[in-house]
Amino acid sequence: MARRPWLLLCLLLAAAPVSACGDLAPARALPPAASGQWLLATQNLWRLRDSHKDARHDSALPESLVDARLKAQATYIRDRLGAPHLLAVQEVESLALLERLAQQISAGGGPAYRAYLIEGNDSSGIDVGALVREPVSVAQARALFAGQRFMGAPLFSRPPLVLELEAPLSWSVVVVHLRSGRGLEDPRRQQQVRAKRARQAEVLAEWIRGHDRPVLLVGDLNSAPNSGDYSQPLDRLLALPLVSAWERLPGTDQYSYRYRCQRQAIDHVLHTPVLTEFVEGVAVSRGNAGRYRSLHQSDGLQPVSDHDALGVYIRLPEQHLVEKEREE
Repeated sequence: MARRPWLLLCLLLAAAPVSACGDLAPARALPPAASGQWLLATQNLWRLRDSHKDARHDSALPESLVDARLKAQATYIRDRLGAPHLLAVQEVESLALLERLAQQISAGGGPAYRAYLIEGNDSSGIDVGALVREPVSVAQARALFAGQRFMGAPLFSRPPLVLELEAPLSWSVVVVHLRSGRGLEDPRRQQQVRAKRARQAEVLAEWIRGHDRPVLLVGDLNSAPNSGDYSQPLDRLLALPLVSAWERLPGTDQYSYRYRCQRQAIDHVLHTPVLTEFVEGVAVSRGNAGRYRSLHQSDGLQPVSDHDALGVYIRLPEQHLVEKEREE
C-alpha cells in the first residue's frame, strides 16, 4: 500500500535541516520601484498548496492553515516585496490557489493582480506561475515543452510558463523551476540527473535563440555559479549569451538560498543583452534563506519561504510615461 502524501511530507520535513545558520543577514525588504520604473521579481513560495484533494494528494491540509499561509504570503508580497508589477512564483499547486493569493493581497490593501499558472506533471503538485498588475499587461500565456519527454518521463515536470507582454513593452517573460540537483552526488543517479538538467537548459537556450522578442528568463534554476556540476544549466544559458541580474550586486550579496548554510544564487533573472539599457537597478530581499527551523516550525508562516526574492527595476518607456501624465 502506498504511503499517504502527508506522511511522506512529514518524513521529508523530519529529514530536512531544522537548524538556523549562524550568520544570518537581518530581514530586509525590496526597495519600492521609483517613479518611471516597474519592478519584476521572483519568489519561491515553498510548497504552497491548498486543502483540496486532487489526483496528486489523497489528504487535505487544514483550511485554517491554508488561510493563514495565504495571509502571510500576501502580507510578505505587499509589504516586503513592494508588490512587484510582475512576480514570478514557484511551488504553487494550482491557478485557483494563486488567484486566492491575489485576492488576499487586494483585500489587505494591495494592488489588483491577475494570476497565471498552467499545471504541469510534478508529483508533489508544485507549479510555476505569475502575478501581474498594471502597467504590465499580458497578451498571451502558454506552457513550453509540456509534451516533451526524456528517458521515459516528462522533460519538465514543471513546464516553463511564457508570458508574452503587450505593455509596457513587447517582451517575453519565461518563468522556470528547473530540475533540482538532488542525485548529483549519488553515483547511481548522477549521470541521469546531469543529463536531464543539461537537456532542460539546452532546449531553453535553443528556444531563446530562435525567439523573435527580447526575453527575460526568471525563476528558480536550481543552479548556482562556481558549483561544479550544479552550475551546468546556468553556464549553458549564460553562454547564449544572457546577462545575469546578479552581476549588479556586490559579491557578498549574491545569494538567495542557503544549502547546508552555504550561500547560493539559485534564483535568477537572466535577460537578452538588448535589455541591459532598461535595467536600472537590482536588489535582493533578506529574512527567509537559512531560517530552516523557523520555517518548518511555523508551517511556512514566519518566514514564508526558504528562498529570498530577487528584484529587477526596469525603466518604463518614454511613451508610457507621457500617456500616464495625460491620464492624470
